[in-house]
Amino acid sequence: MISESEATNLLLALDALDELEQAALKMVRAEIECGPVIDGLMADPLTEGSRLDLLYVVDTLVADLLTAMGRRRTVGTLLQEAPASSARDALTAHLSEQG
Repeated sequence: MISESEATNLLLALDALDELEQAALKMVRAEIECGPVIDGLMADPLTEGSRLDLLYVVDTLVADLLTAMGRRRTVGTLLQEAPASSARDALTAHLSEQG
């Protein structure tokens, strides 16, 4: 048996996990839907060192997180429906490497 305080904290953690999953899906959707735009911006020297650079680091972490949460198929479907871009190609390759 767990205490009321422990139960409350457990529920808060589970709620946070749900929010993290939703945020991860939101990020993947947004990135791959605007992939060609991001490709153009990444080629612009004025964006070097901006938060755009973080997308290519964080998107693989997000893909791994969603895979761990059992959402690999969802990410795969999003990637299949996405326009051609380096983000789509990189995420597809990353998921392929993960098996």
